[in-house]
Amino acid sequence: MNRRARLWVSALAYGALTLVPLFVVHLGSIPRERGFWIEFGVALGFVGLAMLGLQSILTARFPRISGSLGQDALLQFHRQAGLVAFGLILAHPVILLASNSAYWAFLDPTKGFLRAFFLWIVLAALPTIIVTALWRDRLKLPYEWWRLGHGALAMLIVLIGLVHITRVAYYLESGWKQALWVGIGAASIGSVLYVRALKPLRIRRHPHRVDEVEEIADGTWELSLSAESGRTVRFRAGQFGFLTIAATPFDLEQHPFSFASSARDTAGVRFAIKELGDFTAGIGDVEVGSRAWVDGPYGSMGLHDQRPPGVGLVAGGIGITPIISVLRTLRDEGATHPVVVIYANQRTTDIAYRRELDDLASQLDLTVVHVLADPDASWDGERGLVDAALLDRHLPADRRARWRYLVCGPPPMMEAAETALTDLGIPLDHIESERFDLGAAASVGRRAVGIRRMVVGLSAVVVAGAALWAAV
Repeated sequence: MNRRARLWVSALAYGALTLVPLFVVHLGSIPRERGFWIEFGVALGFVGLAMLGLQSILTARFPRISGSLGQDALLQFHRQAGLVAFGLILAHPVILLASNSAYWAFLDPTKGFLRAFFLWIVLAALPTIIVTALWRDRLKLPYEWWRLGHGALAMLIVLIGLVHITRVAYYLESGWKQALWVGIGAASIGSVLYVRALKPLRIRRHPHRVDEVEEIADGTWELSLSAESGRTVRFRAGQFGFLTIAATPFDLEQHPFSFASSARDTAGVRFAIKELGDFTAGIGDVEVGSRAWVDGPYGSMGLHDQRPPGVGLVAGGIGITPIISVLRTLRDEGATHPVVVIYANQRTTDIAYRRELDDLASQLDLTVVHVLADPDASWDGERGLVDAALLDRHLPADRRARWRYLVCGPPPMMEAAETALTDLGIPLDHIESERFDLGAAASVGRRAVGIRRMVVGLSAVVVAGAALWAAV
């Protein structure tokens, strides 16, 4: 089963987990029907809460899920489905209040202070989560604290929602129905505790030590880590892990970086990191001997075909990191199939691993093509951006449709490269790419569009299911 099929199966399972609890409340004795719009508003509240409860599971860093579906797909689905969940939850009070003004009593502190207080918290928290998620960069919110607040607010909404529906108990008069929804909340909260408590406890048993910090290009550094316990992370070339450089794995500074080392290296791991943000700005100042923690592996990018007829690797800037991991792994495995690397940068000083790439060309059937957007007058290589014309010049026309491709770099470059490859007749299933941060959810590549369409279709099914439930 390819990744697209796995995504659809997972989306259908997500939809079923959203709707099943709604229809379960119709089992047993059924309260008196109150009119379609009131029941529809109630149904949207149920499915919205169920969707929100599932959201934390999508980002709980389960390696098998991430490795099967791809972290970028999970993050894009999480963001799009999260917007739908918040919309459904907001629609719940709006529809009820428009249908019957008596429901204002739930928000009136004079008729129940604690109930009104917590429901107003939900109404304030929902737009806060949406605004800060969509415009975090513009608001200049530190990622670590935003991530902590984002999760805390979402969990608060789930808790208040569970208390609300169990206290109202119009459809949850029996204990087993309440237990079902409490179980949904427990799974959601448990996934957060898994990330924040259980995983750090497990990682704590396998500390790493920074052995070397080497500048491999202008503002780009490679960190070499060794496992103090002798047990390092096992990964597939192309995957990534969360790196924490601190005294404890419970530190908030946990950042995703692709592995740069060979997957066959059992002594330790390497990361190539460019000075781009608050954390990475000081990466060159990390002291040798510092304690480090690695959580991984995650992501699905890599050469799943063990004997491909050929491999095309397209990298931009720091996107060379998983590519160098693939090349180092192919070298250690004694691969003999042809490999073409298209490596785009601004200037020659930005080219990472330049000497090693030359050395690998003598150890593999490897062709390296450097592309510079802003070269000096002495540059005699490719100029400009990665486009279909450039790829057409360097990929064998008679065989390229059967090759496997990996693309990694800045999102605009990745989207352009993916489009160029498909325009040359490369099947999308032959192209592996991954964006493993929340900004990936804003990308407009073909896979991102596919995820959004999937969520739109799923949302239509969920709303239709809620309407059917209200009409029964």
